[in-house]
Amino acid sequence: MPTQSSANTSASGPAAVPKTCNPRSFDHLADEYDFVASLEQRSAFFLTHLPERRQRVLDVGCGTGILAHELSRHFGTVVAIDISEPMLAIARARRAAPNIDYRRVDANHLALNQTFDCIVSHTTFHHLNDVTETLRVLKASLEPRGRLILVDNACRWPLIPRNASTSTAKACLKLAPNLFHHGPRSAWRSFRFYTSRHWLDHVQSDQILSRTRFREVYAAALPGATFIPLKYFMGVVWQAPDARATQ
Repeated sequence: MPTQSSANTSASGPAAVPKTCNPRSFDHLADEYDFVASLEQRSAFFLTHLPERRQRVLDVGCGTGILAHELSRHFGTVVAIDISEPMLAIARARRAAPNIDYRRVDANHLALNQTFDCIVSHTTFHHLNDVTETLRVLKASLEPRGRLILVDNACRWPLIPRNASTSTAKACLKLAPNLFHHGPRSAWRSFRFYTSRHWLDHVQSDQILSRTRFREVYAAALPGATFIPLKYFMGVVWQAPDARATQ
C-alpha cells in the first residue's frame, strides 16, 4: 500500500529516487482494490512467522484492513496505519474490531511512541522515500525478540520493462487461474481492475528493485534477516535481539 511520498531506495543506497506517481493514487482505486485483494491470500506468510509474544502489532500500509483484521485474531492490540483515507474508510466500515486502531499516518515520517511485539507490512516499502531510515525507526520500535515481517515487490526479471503492456499480459495470464478458483464474475472483475487506466498508471510509476538489489538493501539494514522469494515478491523476517544480548 502507498504512503505519502513516491520514491525508492537507489542503487547506491538509501538516497531517494524521484518518481512521478501520485502518492494518493490508491484513493481512486480503493473499492476495487479491496475486492481484488480480498480474493488473494495475503496473510499466510505473516501468520507463519508470528513471534511467540503477541500483545501489540503494527501494520504499516494497512490498506483496507485485510491483514490487520486477520492479525486482530492473534494479537491483543493492532495499530494499522495508511496514508489513504478512502482505504481507511473501507477498513473501518468492513473490518472493524474492538482491538484494531486504524490511523491515517505517513509511513515516511513515523513518530512511534510505543513498542510492538511484531511489525508487518505488505507491498508498501517500494513507495517509501528512504527504506533504510524507515527500517531504522521500525527496528527501534520492536520489543526484544519482536519480529519485523515484510513482503514487498521484487523484480524476478529486471530486463523486462514494467509497463502497461507487460502488466496487461500478466493480467491475461492470471485470468484462467482466477476463473478456476473464483468463478467468471470475480475473475472478470479482477482482470478489469488490473487492466484499468488508474492501475496501469500506478504500476508504470513504480520502481521495483531486482531480487539481488533487494537483498543487498534490506540485508544491510537488517543483519541476519531471512529472505523468502514469493513469486513476484520477497518476504523478509527479522527478529530483534534478546534484551540480554544488548546489555
